Parts: sequence; structure tokens; C-alpha cells
Amino acid sequence: MLNSTRFILMALVFLWTSGCATAYRPIPEDYYGPMATVNDSGAVESDSKGQLYVLAAIDGHAIKTSPDATRDKSHNKGFDLTVVVVGRRVQAKPMRVKLIATHATAAPVHEFASRVAGTFFSVEGEVEFSPADGSTYVVRGELKKAGSSVWIEDSKTKERVAEVVAETK
Repeated sequence: MLNSTRFILMALVFLWTSGCATAYRPIPEDYYGPMATVNDSGAVESDSKGQLYVLAAIDGHAIKTSPDATRDKSHNKGFDLTVVVVGRRVQAKPMRVKLIATHATAAPVHEFASRVAGTFFSVEGEVEFSPADGSTYVVRGELKKAGSSVWIEDSKTKERVAEVVAETK
């Protein structure tokens, strides 16, 4: 009986702690090679609704994003949305990235109502991206009924540096 209780307790501890995985880090702690910066962008539409243009994953690994930070900052504030835009350092090497353009709302019921009303837009997709050492990039996009899109551009030249992810209807 004691062995089975001990086994169950150990199994529960294992299951509980295995869900506590650390977030993917675009730059490993021991990396000192070429790096670039990629910043999300966004806009406020109203006190309770905003737009976010986001780098959401690198080579299939989800990373901390502006929707995560916005949700955290707006938690327990009712219909008041605080748009938070994040950036991150990445290795300056070819990679496959997931881009997202989406509306953000302060409350899930507001998102649901916006979707029903046809005023909540989003698009996402993956593209190849090769950042240059020392460069800074910004994720930009458009959210509109006739077709939303998202892309990465060089922060200085404003030139697009990766394929555009566009909504297809």
C-alpha cells in the first residue's frame, strides 16, 4: 500500500511539473553570434479594441508575443484594453517564421460580438526570413474586410524583407 501511494504521489508531481516548460528563447543563453531585432507593431482602435502585427513563432517554436503581453496587461480591466507591443532579438540566420495580423479586444465577449458583426479580422501564415546582423525589423500589416495581410519590413528603409502573408478568399 505504501509503495503504491508513493508511486501515485511521484506520478502526480511529475505531471504537475512537466507542464511548467520554459518558453522558447530565440537567442540561447550561450549564443554570441550575429543577431538582429524584430519588433511587433500595433495600433489602438478604441478603448477596448486594437490591432496587432506579430512574429509568433520561429522555426516552429512559439515565442512571447504582443497578444500575450496585451492580454496580461489588460487582465481584470473589464473592457479597457492596453495594447502592448514587444520586440525580441533573434539569430541573424535564415529561419521560417509565423506572422499574425489580428484584432485584439479587452474581453472575450467583445471579440465574439466583433466576429458576429464582421468587424474582427485576422490572418496568419509562415514565411522564410533571413535577418541581417545588426539590423532591426518591424512586423507590419493591414486589417480590413476586403483582405488582411502581414509582412516584415526593414525599420530604416521600410522595404519588405519577406513574403507577404495575405488572406485568400
